[in-house]
Amino acid sequence: MKYVFMLFSLAALCGAEFSGMRPCGAGFAAALVYCGMPAIVVLPAYMGFSLIFDFSLETFLYALAVSVVSFAAGVTGLKFTRAKRAVFLSLFAAAQCSLLLMHSTLGYLRILVWSVLAAGIFVSSVCFLRPVLVQKLKYKFLETELVCGGVLLICASLGLGKMQVEGFDAAYLLAAFAIPFAAGVGSLSGSVAVAICFGCGIALGSEQVAPIAFMAFAALVTAIFAEAPRPISSLSTAAAYVLAAYLFSAPPLWQQILCFAVGALSFAFVPKSLLGKVRDVLFAPVTATAARGIVNRAASETGKNLLGASQIFADMKIAMEQVPDAEETSVLEKNVCSRCSGYAQCSQVGGYREALDKMERSSAAKGRASVSEVPALLSTCGNLAALISGATESAQLKHEQLIVSEARREGRNIVAKQLGLMSEVLKQMGNRVKEPAKFDTAKEKRIAEELSYRGAVVPEVIVTDETVSVVLQSEELTNEQITSAVSKTMHAPYRCIRGGADVLPGYTLLLFAKAPRYDVAFSAAASAKETRSGDSHSFIRLGGDRFMMTLCDGMGSGDAARKASETAIELVESFFKAGLDSMSAVECVNRFLALNECERFSTLDITVIDLNSGVAEIIKLSSPATVIKTAEGVRAISGSALPMGVFEQVQCGHSTQNLRSGDEIIMATDGVTDALGSTESLIAAAATSNACEPQAKARELLEYATAAQRGKLRDDGTVLCARIFEKKY
Repeated sequence: MKYVFMLFSLAALCGAEFSGMRPCGAGFAAALVYCGMPAIVVLPAYMGFSLIFDFSLETFLYALAVSVVSFAAGVTGLKFTRAKRAVFLSLFAAAQCSLLLMHSTLGYLRILVWSVLAAGIFVSSVCFLRPVLVQKLKYKFLETELVCGGVLLICASLGLGKMQVEGFDAAYLLAAFAIPFAAGVGSLSGSVAVAICFGCGIALGSEQVAPIAFMAFAALVTAIFAEAPRPISSLSTAAAYVLAAYLFSAPPLWQQILCFAVGALSFAFVPKSLLGKVRDVLFAPVTATAARGIVNRAASETGKNLLGASQIFADMKIAMEQVPDAEETSVLEKNVCSRCSGYAQCSQVGGYREALDKMERSSAAKGRASVSEVPALLSTCGNLAALISGATESAQLKHEQLIVSEARREGRNIVAKQLGLMSEVLKQMGNRVKEPAKFDTAKEKRIAEELSYRGAVVPEVIVTDETVSVVLQSEELTNEQITSAVSKTMHAPYRCIRGGADVLPGYTLLLFAKAPRYDVAFSAAASAKETRSGDSHSFIRLGGDRFMMTLCDGMGSGDAARKASETAIELVESFFKAGLDSMSAVECVNRFLALNECERFSTLDITVIDLNSGVAEIIKLSSPATVIKTAEGVRAISGSALPMGVFEQVQCGHSTQNLRSGDEIIMATDGVTDALGSTESLIAAAATSNACEPQAKARELLEYATAAQRGKLRDDGTVLCARIFEKKY
């Protein structure tokens, strides 16, 4: 593709003619060789294109001289890299002497002008081609480079005007494509500049000034329709040119109109991804690119560090699990066998010490030793009576040793599990952090334009998949107005999650995130058996797009039960806020509560709602059924399991439910369900309740349960009610 584009440009420049002079092809061909294009490809092509446009001996000799000199200059430049440009210019200027062969037709003054123009085209071409061919478009074009590109575009459009077949003009075809393309990559002023360059080239060829104005008018109309669907923005270019031409009584040929229409429509098939790549290369600010690179690099390094720390904890977990139990000296071997004359012989027998350990453990379990606990290997011992007597005496000591050993083993297992949990948490964080952010420069520009239109000074906007960051200066716009502008441009509701921090004197940084589709209205009603209820509950936001409601019933009632349930709630909230998945969080809470020596257990009911999708995750540990009321009816979600803290390994009920706007979730402790008599009674009460607001419904259900037990619940009772609804922005 690179060679096709460059050779097509060379052909167009070879066709550019100024009063009988064709200096552009020579300068551009020499510049291509200078910038590293293969001379064996460029120079023969240059000679061929030159002869196509002017088949004469003088043109052949001039093209040959330029080719030979350019090839020699390219070879010489390989050895003298510091003086490469000077060598090229010197030899290229010497090649212009071959123009003296045309003095009879051109005259000496025009030969001088030809030579100067050729040298100027060479310098302009080198200036423009270096960032393309040498630097590989690794940085933004400088203004001087863009100006040189404009000069080449004028000359190329002049040459394209010579490429006509039956009135079909290549200049109109490419101009109609290039103008909307420049607008599409995000440079409306660049679109006008491209149009003027094409207009100048066509005007030089036709010796009429009108094409300059017509092209500029077409570019301005294209800029107006730049945000319209692609076919409309494309056709607007052709329609504007034709309209302007007819208004000024200079209608183009129908062939030119057709070329303009085909060129404009061809832009509609250019992939948006290609436009984005060109936009990033040509128009992305260098400082913004560097800053984003630093952000992504910092995120990648942080992610790698977290993953490294995760691996350290994983290795520590493995090491902790592989720690061998301490070898304890056998009491029988020390107090009985070592004093026996046959000890040296017995100690060499395989399985001897294992048999002693088995006998000691059996004696410790029963509190005494007997002949039935003697292993077969020791049954032939000549000192068997002393062995049984010693085992009985050491039973208590061995029992204590076994307890200590088991406690150490259990402690290592607990530490190993906590290390494994830390490893998993860090691993999840590392994988999430290390992902590079993806930036949307097109929407960044639109947000900046929208806010600028509303009177703000916006030096920078950064749009990623998750957030929008805006640096601006405005004394009139409120946060609500800025949020409205961001939401309008992003075609989705956004909310301001952070702001007010000055990043530059007078400027403010605002951070926006996508607003969730749903929100939740919630309430609770509670009744205590004693002065203080043993039930606890909480409603919290997890991040900005999840809502969690938790209900915990501590065993019994009063302060002790309340403390147990509050502890469980606090642990649940902490682990969920840390980013653990639901099952890991519940497992960690259960493990901590299992270490509690006071044996106060708690039932737990958790509902986590994703406010973007409406999916509810319900987790139950020995809690009554959760009731979901929808437009279709009422259903119960049950989960049978033991309370938290009974066993170290938790077995909980877990399910997911899809909710829609208007759906309600009702959770209650067993004090309420026992008063009603059954889950079916709770379902019936929820179905017949006419209360619209969660607060009224929770209070009504609690009063209904209280009335069922003659005004006084026999246990603490709590009802939580939440209703999901779709937010209007």
